[in-house]
Amino acid sequence: MFTRIVRYFQEARAELARVTWPTREQIVEGTQAILVFTMVAMVILGFYDLVFRFLIGLVR
Repeated sequence: MFTRIVRYFQEARAELARVTWPTREQIVEGTQAILVFTMVAMVILGFYDLVFRFLIGLVR
């Protein structure tokens, strides 16, 4: 049982050594893209909210 656990962690460590990790620049670019997308989505959804509030106000 103990040898299986040790082998698991050895294999996990070997697998992590083969991973191609992103550079700092790639991480920053990805984060910026996500933030811009989130801001655009917030503006669009906020606009939809205003339009639907106005339309619902006309119905009442």
